[in-house]
Formats: sequence, structure tokens, C-alpha cells
Amino acid sequence: MILWGRIEHTLTETQEDSMADSYIEVTGADFAEKILNAPQMVIVNFATAQSSACQILEPEFAAISKEYQGRILFARLEVENQQELIEQWQIDGIPTLLFFKNGKVIHRNKGIIMRDKLRRLIEGVLLVS
Repeated sequence: MILWGRIEHTLTETQEDSMADSYIEVTGADFAEKILNAPQMVIVNFATAQSSACQILEPEFAAISKEYQGRILFARLEVENQQELIEQWQIDGIPTLLFFKNGKVIHRNKGIIMRDKLRRLIEGVLLVS
């Protein structure tokens, strides 16, 4: 279920499955391998299912990840029980998107960002990186 203020939107199982097909889930165990060693730019969504803000960002992140599939790797990290990564990458609020290239953070965005603005942000980062 996704909450927008007082409006509730329940995703069907098919919608949830199709969202997850466009990005990977990572954990502390595979973060270095899948994110830091990736040959292309990676955008990681540090999020939790319990956050309303993360629930709002989720469909935006999933949709934009489909648009850039093959050019950029998109990943989601469930922050529950990932204190070491939270500290390492200085995550002080969720959702936070970190943009990685060659194992280094090249940009970060904290908070909800809608699809059009996220698209413009990605295009800007791609231009300068």
C-alpha cells in the first residue's frame, strides 16, 4: 500500500512484481560486489518499507529505472539492520538516493523526488560524469 497524504493506493501483486523487475535488491553482504564494482553508473535507493516517504518514492524510482534500464543500474537497499552501511555512506534520512560511479558517490538526493525531476537530475549527472 502506498500513501499519498490521505489517499491510499494499494498496488496489485502484478504492479509490485513489475516494479521489482527493473532494479535489484542489495544487502550489506553484496553491496561492494554489485554496487562499488559495477561497470556503469549505479543509483541506490536507501529506503525502508515502513516509511511513507519511501512508499511515495518507490513507484517513481521503479518507473525511472525502467526508462534507463541497460544504461544505469538501479538498486534498492532496505536500511533495516544495515547500520554499518548507513554510517559508511552517511545516510541521515530516508529515502536517500546515492549515485555511484567507479565505486565513488558522485551525487546524493535526500527525500522524495518525483519522476520528472529525477529524470532531469539523472540527465545532469550523466552529462558531468
